[in-house]
Parts: sequence; structure tokens; C-alpha cells
Amino acid sequence: MKTYRFNFLSSLLILTVSCNILNDSGIEESTIAISIQNSETYEYRTGIAGDEDGASILHQAKHFVVSDIVRNAETFWEAVYIYKPKPGFHGTDYVEIELSTGSDGASPPTNVEVVKIIIQVNTGPPN
Repeated sequence: MKTYRFNFLSSLLILTVSCNILNDSGIEESTIAISIQNSETYEYRTGIAGDEDGASILHQAKHFVVSDIVRNAETFWEAVYIYKPKPGFHGTDYVEIELSTGSDGASPPTNVEVVKIIIQVNTGPPN
């Protein structure tokens, strides 16, 4: 189960999660559409914390100060995607993350998922 955490107090958030589907390569895909204010930071908690499990960015966002996967003591070793838009940016940004689980260390992962995140960045006070 994935957990979504947002770092803001007073903003309106619109979150839409689509159904998971298999693409032509047999890889599970899911799409998330979120809306944040330009001053906010978005975190996508992957739920991946195993030694042999991984997360990587397949398609990098374009309008960011921070767009990275962090995995450290602060996240309790869970891979967490963090996005902070460029100051003044408003519009749509997009990132694709690949999540890999199920490896025993000697073989490749047995479960691969691509998460597509569409980020609508708004300016001004929240509605």
C-alpha cells in the first residue's frame, strides 16, 4: 500500500488516482494527478524500503528546484519521491518513476511498476 504525504497546511489539494493497467511490455502502470501551490513540496511515498528493492526516475520533471528520490534515515530508508517547483512556475509538470520489488539479490526484480505523476502547479492563494 502506498502512502501520500503532502507538506502544507492550508492549501486545497486535488488528487486523482487512476486504475493500474499493464502496458504493452507487461509492466504495471498507474497515473496520479495532483494539484499543489507553487510554494508547496509534494512527496510520493513509494512503500519501498527493502534492501533489494529500488526506485528510479524514468522521465524527469522539467520545472523544479527539487525532483528526486530520497532514501535515507530521515525517510526510515523508504524511497520517497520529492518535488518542489521552481519559484514563479505555474502550469503542468510531469514525472515517471519506476518501482522495482521482488528481487532476492541474485535475480532481477519480479515486480516492476511505472508511476506517472502529473503535477498541476498553481500560484496565488488556495481556493
